[in-house]
Amino acid sequence: MFDWGDLRHFLAVARGGSTLAAARTLGVNQTTVARRIQALEEAIGETLFERAAGGYRLTMLGEQVLPQAEKVEASVQDFLGALSHNSRREGGVIRVTTNDVFADMLVTPWLGEFMDRFPGAQVETIISNARLDIGRGEADIAIRAAMTPAEGDGIVVRKLTAGNWGVYASAAYVEKHGAPRSSADLARHTIIGVTGSLAGYEPEVWKRARASGAVIRNASSDISHIVSSIRGGLGVGPIPCIVGQREGFVLGFIVKELAYEIQLITRADIKGLSHVRAFNDFIAARTAALRPMILGSDDAPRE
Repeated sequence: MFDWGDLRHFLAVARGGSTLAAARTLGVNQTTVARRIQALEEAIGETLFERAAGGYRLTMLGEQVLPQAEKVEASVQDFLGALSHNSRREGGVIRVTTNDVFADMLVTPWLGEFMDRFPGAQVETIISNARLDIGRGEADIAIRAAMTPAEGDGIVVRKLTAGNWGVYASAAYVEKHGAPRSSADLARHTIIGVTGSLAGYEPEVWKRARASGAVIRNASSDISHIVSSIRGGLGVGPIPCIVGQREGFVLGFIVKELAYEIQLITRADIKGLSHVRAFNDFIAARTAALRPMILGSDDAPRE
């Protein structure tokens, strides 16, 4: 009978194409991976890989059993996730995933008050732009900005508020160059552009502005860096209103095509726990208090 643990090595080699790549993924040495693959093949009496100078390639049988091995992997992950959640339930641990903006604005400032109320609770904040799977236990709660409703099995979604992005500039920049009030105005300004992971959020008004002659001398893939560039007077830039208002920047206009909503996503099987309910209520109250900042000025021009 083969060792169930050998399936991890089988999957790692199948995905990496070599024992060396698999060893790096699993954090073991290459000899161990090769030995475990050999043991698996001997146990089942079949060959799963063709060995070649360029690496390991799945045999026909290997291709056939790969989906089953992946199902076993998923089941094991679900099993471990259930154990982990039970442990966190008993210990009052809450694993929250969100981006750095919401962590700084919605979680951290009031966390002390929450801890005073629930001294046995422990909040672990996972700062990431990746969409962790809450239903499968990769985190307990997610605080996300989204343009479409969240969907998935095993989750409860609560809309907290709408939010906006705006075009902002520093007071010093506005004193010298004025503030843009529409995309047409951007042709007169130096623009701080977006690149990398933020490129997907580039508003259409930016594209029209470039076509009209607006100059981009600086671009960034990070909101914090765009904020620094605005603060340094390098130009006007698009950022979430909650950040621009906090920084005291001058709002030129709100970019309506980047409107979003803040969603609170909770794993369904823990939503009724007292410390989870309290944390969610705490976040909802914090968000409601900051709603004017999140939306920007109600009378600001919109583009």
